[in-house]
Amino acid sequence: MNICESNKAVSLEVLNFMQNVGDIKEESITDYLAWKWRELDKRFSYLSMKTFNHTQENSTTGADFDLELWLVGRKTHVSLAVQAKKFIKPYDSYVKRLNYPNGTKQQLNTLLAYAASNNKLPFYFIYSIPGAQTTTKCGLPSNSQCGVFMVDANVMKEYADGMHGKRASRDDLLSNSNPFHCMFCCPLGPGGGYFDGYFRQAAQGRTARPNDALPYYVRSLLIGDGDRPREDDRKQVHNGEERSRFRAVGVYDLRNDA
Repeated sequence: MNICESNKAVSLEVLNFMQNVGDIKEESITDYLAWKWRELDKRFSYLSMKTFNHTQENSTTGADFDLELWLVGRKTHVSLAVQAKKFIKPYDSYVKRLNYPNGTKQQLNTLLAYAASNNKLPFYFIYSIPGAQTTTKCGLPSNSQCGVFMVDANVMKEYADGMHGKRASRDDLLSNSNPFHCMFCCPLGPGGGYFDGYFRQAAQGRTARPNDALPYYVRSLLIGDGDRPREDDRKQVHNGEERSRFRAVGVYDLRNDA
């Protein structure tokens, strides 16, 4: 499969997973997404970090975010900081849930601050089962075959702050999203043009950085012989610290596609 079709297939796998497994947490869906992505496209590699308990997740030393995603082209790369949410029902106190934990917006604010200080694009991956009326920014008709959507975290903060009212539906939120696979199917491409075109606020000049600035653990994933890096590589994440701000690190090798 080409890069577009393989990522459509990944998102469809996640959709089928949610439809058949039932009540499953975001963390498990992210794990499934990374596994299927690797299985369906060998250009993708990832490391799963140590799983933290909920107390540690809310501390400064825990895993604050779900996925650090690197899209590496021939000369430049883009890095995303991703938080995941599962929004299935048409209405489910979504504004309140975006103010997690306990109305503080700590998770959301931490994501935005971290992305700004580390040259990353802040995004939410929304795991959802779209309805017939669901629309997205790009207007693709294939939403019914997609289980993963991307939303600029800045827009999510607007909803959390009540700028769009006290009540928001699943489809209100998804109308600000694009299907996950659009990163790889859009003619603008993932090297910066796509994000500047659809998610300008998230991009804010933080796209298409030179590859000579790639950290060790990303280079390690890129130069592997197709296998996942050894467990010791986890300790190299983020300047040798054994704990990462992310539950997983994913690297998509697009050097032959961009």
